[in-house]
Amino acid sequence: MSTTAQSLGEGQYRDEPERVFRRYVFEDPDCCSSCFRRIKSDYIRTTWGLTGHDVEPKATRAEPIRRHETEDDEIGPEGICIGVRQVDNTAIAKYPDRTVCEDCGAIAGRADPDPLSRREALRRTENLADRLHELGEPVDVDTLKHAVGHLKSLEEFASYDTEVFEAATTVCIRRARKRS
Repeated sequence: MSTTAQSLGEGQYRDEPERVFRRYVFEDPDCCSSCFRRIKSDYIRTTWGLTGHDVEPKATRAEPIRRHETEDDEIGPEGICIGVRQVDNTAIAKYPDRTVCEDCGAIAGRADPDPLSRREALRRTENLADRLHELGEPVDVDTLKHAVGHLKSLEEFASYDTEVFEAATTVCIRRARKRS
């Protein structure tokens, strides 16, 4: 088995074209999987429960209301439980920070399971092209838009957004690498 050394201009790509989208864009924790925008360099930190949304279910707790009998009763120091009342528990509730994408509002940059419209998918191709350029993949934005638009217009692929972006990225990377 022999290996050949490559010059700087040849074959210096990160991975095979089929793997680039999932590995370096979709599964990248610094990139929103929904709109492909960088979220760790320009992010908004939000605290859970700040605006009344995402409050933990134990923000209130039940506290027993007790009636104390005479000290001679064998009920104990707590007395007889005659009811309960809700007590605010937010002082001890924990609200962890989370990242929200500024562009599409995706929580933690996770892709929405609902399929995108063709128009929305086309809007996201510019962000995808930016991520690919950051990786050193010289893809043409118009070619990428054309590939995504074509696949989204086919009924059998219209609801498979991740696969559409992955296939379009693969085709565009292959074309770009052949030209260079």
